[in-house]
Amino acid sequence: MFQEKAVIKNPSGLHARPASDLTAFCKNMPQEIRLRHGETHVNPKSIISILAAGLKQGTEIIVEVMGENETETGESLVAFIESLTE
Repeated sequence: MFQEKAVIKNPSGLHARPASDLTAFCKNMPQEIRLRHGETHVNPKSIISILAAGLKQGTEIIVEVMGENETETGESLVAFIESLTE
């Protein structure tokens, strides 16, 4: 299992547009993907799950990826999350 810390850098956090972009990025990935913040587990393939988590700027999350090519997928996902802007 791939696990790496990422920080939400978008000034508005993961609100509607960046959440939609993240969902679109993850949708076609066959791996099981989770974002973990404390006890909260977020499915990034579900925009509702992302929005319900209320992830704000500066929030540290753990990106977890399980499946084939998990390291490559995880690293690209961490880079994508940290590059999200308005």
